[in-house]
Amino acid sequence: MSASTVPPPVTPRAASTTLVVRDGDGGLEVLMLRRSLQASFMPGAYVFPGGAVDASDADTACATLCDEPAASIADRIGAVTEVGEHALGHAVAALRECFEECGLWLGAAQAPDAAVLARMRRRLHAGEAFAVLAAEIGLPLATRALQPWSHWVTPVGMPKRFDTLFFVAAAPHGQVPEVDAGETTTLAWVRPGPALAAHAAGAFPMEFATRTTVRSLLRFEARGAAALLAHAAAQRHLPPLHPRLARDAEGRIAGVLLPGEAGYDQAA
Repeated sequence: MSASTVPPPVTPRAASTTLVVRDGDGGLEVLMLRRSLQASFMPGAYVFPGGAVDASDADTACATLCDEPAASIADRIGAVTEVGEHALGHAVAALRECFEECGLWLGAAQAPDAAVLARMRRRLHAGEAFAVLAAEIGLPLATRALQPWSHWVTPVGMPKRFDTLFFVAAAPHGQVPEVDAGETTTLAWVRPGPALAAHAAGAFPMEFATRTTVRSLLRFEARGAAALLAHAAAQRHLPPLHPRLARDAEGRIAGVLLPGEAGYDQAA
């Protein structure tokens, strides 16, 4: 294929994902979901709950229901991650996708009635607006529960690309996650070390950004969720990471490189 016929790179779509963490008997645990084998993106892989930002995530209806002003979200999240005024949409999307994919209403001080949450979740799956449901149930959109953790942009050359903010949040007390039996088929609370070992053995499939993120939790495995959340809240600059695809002599994808790694500058 000549240079003139190479298709332009796919524009990344804004997205959010959340590492829901808790303290288990063996140390820090994070909630992971396995995507359906029929999913169009990362089929069969274990991921954190998340998805694309919808236009409605940043509308006035959502902004007025958040437990902090939009200006505070832009300062606390947008400035740190360099998404600026788009921070509101990312934060609300993180809350919405977590509820949609695993049924958890993050940041709730008391556990809402499980039957009410289940009905609300079904209505969200049916297309009702997240803001309408939040107002009806009388719960704020708890953006304060979210702490930015990292910022990833899918490499140029991939057929689907996302500009994704990764958040961390404490597992809400008294709520039990459940898969949606559509996009996701299995959920598991996993410790970082065993999850990485299982992946290495071929028993726990994870894509590059997910695996790298799980590895970033290793130093908190013994210290616990509170230490991780405190560290996240103290971060002041999380510039976007732009991995690049490494290719072999025949142009096939041979791996993924991060800035500073050998071959990164040559992997256009």
